[in-house]
Amino acid sequence: MAGLTSLLNVARDALTAQSYGLGVTGSNISNATTPGYVRRVALLQTQDLGSQASGSVVATGLQRVTDDFIERREYAATGQSSAATTRDQTMASVESLFNDTGGTGLGSSLSNLFSSFSSLANNPNDTTTRSNVLSAADAFSQTVNNAGNAIAQAQNDLKTQAQQTIDQVNQRAQEIAKLDMQIAQATMQGNNAADLKDQRTQKLLNISSLINTTTFTDAQGNQVVQVAGTTIVEGSHAGALALDLHADGSLKLNAVQSGGGTTEITQYLTGGTLGGIKEARDTDLFDVSKRLDQFVFDTATAVNTQHAAGVGVDGGTGRNLFDVGGAPPGAALNLKVSVDVFNQPDKVAAAANVFSVPGGSDNAVAMAKLADVFTNTGGTRTAAQAYGDLVGSIGSTRANSQRDVDTQKAILTQVQSMHQSESGVSLDEEMVALTKYQNAYQAASKLLNVADSLLGDLMTSVGR
Repeated sequence: MAGLTSLLNVARDALTAQSYGLGVTGSNISNATTPGYVRRVALLQTQDLGSQASGSVVATGLQRVTDDFIERREYAATGQSSAATTRDQTMASVESLFNDTGGTGLGSSLSNLFSSFSSLANNPNDTTTRSNVLSAADAFSQTVNNAGNAIAQAQNDLKTQAQQTIDQVNQRAQEIAKLDMQIAQATMQGNNAADLKDQRTQKLLNISSLINTTTFTDAQGNQVVQVAGTTIVEGSHAGALALDLHADGSLKLNAVQSGGGTTEITQYLTGGTLGGIKEARDTDLFDVSKRLDQFVFDTATAVNTQHAAGVGVDGGTGRNLFDVGGAPPGAALNLKVSVDVFNQPDKVAAAANVFSVPGGSDNAVAMAKLADVFTNTGGTRTAAQAYGDLVGSIGSTRANSQRDVDTQKAILTQVQSMHQSESGVSLDEEMVALTKYQNAYQAASKLLNVADSLLGDLMTSVGR
C-alpha cells in the first residue's frame, strides 16, 4: 500500500509540475509581442522521496533566458545610435541655413553686394544706385546676422536639451534603484522577480539611449550602473549628474558626489542623446560659427579697406561701409552697415580721390573687382570661394553624420536581432513546449487514475 500511496504522490507532483510548465509557456505566448518581455523557462528537477525507490518532480521556479554580454552590447549600440541620430538632426537644420537654391541665401546676398558695386561703377552720380549699394550691404548684413543668430539659437536650444536629458537620466537612475530594491526584497521573500527584472532592463535601455551606459554585478550581487564612466546606480542607491559650462561656453558634465561636491566627467561622455548633443553643439556648430565669423570678418574688412580709400560725393574719405569689430569672433552676429554711411548714399565712396568728384568711379570699380581678389582665409581664397568652402564643409559634415546614422542603426539592428534570438519568444518553440507539457500532464493524469484504480482494487480485496 505504501508503494501505491507513493505512486499517487508521484502523480500528484507530476501534475503540479507540468501545470506549472504550462503556466510559464502560456505566459510566454501571451507576451510574445510585449515590449521588453524576456522568455522564461520552467525549472523542473527530481524530488527525492527518501528511502523509497521512486522519485517525483518539483517545479523550483522559472528562469529568464538572457545573455549579459548581448544586453551590454545592446546598451552600447543603443547609445551610439542615439548619439548619431541627435547629431545628424542638428546638422540637417544647420545645412538648411545655407541653402541658396531659392536665391535668398548668403551666397546670393554676397553676389548682390558685389553686383551693386559694379552698378555704382557704371553710374556713380545716380542717387538711387548709391542707395542700392547701401541696401545690398544691409541685406548682406541681415542675412549674415540671421545665420549667426540661428547658430547661436541652436547652441542655446541644445544646452536646454542637454539639461532636459540630464534630468531624464537622473530620473531613470532613481527608478532603476527603486526596482533594484524591489527585486532584492522579492528574492529574499522567495518570490519570483522576473517581471521586475524585465522592467529594469527596459529602464536600462532607456537610460542607455540618453547617455553611454555600462552595467555589471559587484561582489555583493548588486547591479551597478555606470554612465559616462561614473557610477550612478549601485543596488538601491542612485546618484545624479549636473550640467555646467566651461569658460569657453562648451558643455561641462559633472557627477554629483554624496557630500555635495562634483567631479567632472565630460571627457567620458561618448554616447546617447547627451553625447550627440555635445558633439553637435561643441564641435560641429562651433566649427560652423568660427568659419562663418572668419568669412564675414575677412569679407567686410576687405570691403571696408577699399571703401575707406575712396571718396564720397561730399569729398569725405576714410569711411567704412560695415561695422564688423576688430576680430573675427562675433562678426556674424554684429555685422551691420556702418554709421559712417547709414542712410547717407552721398557718402558711398565711388571716386578714388577728391579730384574726380563728382562722377569718379575708380574706387567703385576697385570694390567690384574685390570679388575676384584673394581677400579671405589668409589671402588664399576669394570671398565666394571662402563661402563655398564653408558650405562644402557643412555638407561634408552632414554627409558624415548621415553615414554614421546608417552605420549605427545597422549595428543596433544586428544586436537587437541577437537579443531577440536569445531572449525573445518564438511561438513555434512555445507550441512545441506546450505540447510537451500537455502530454506530460495527460500522462500524469493517467498515472493518477491507474494508481487510484489499483488502490481501490486493493482496498476491495482487503475488505473481503
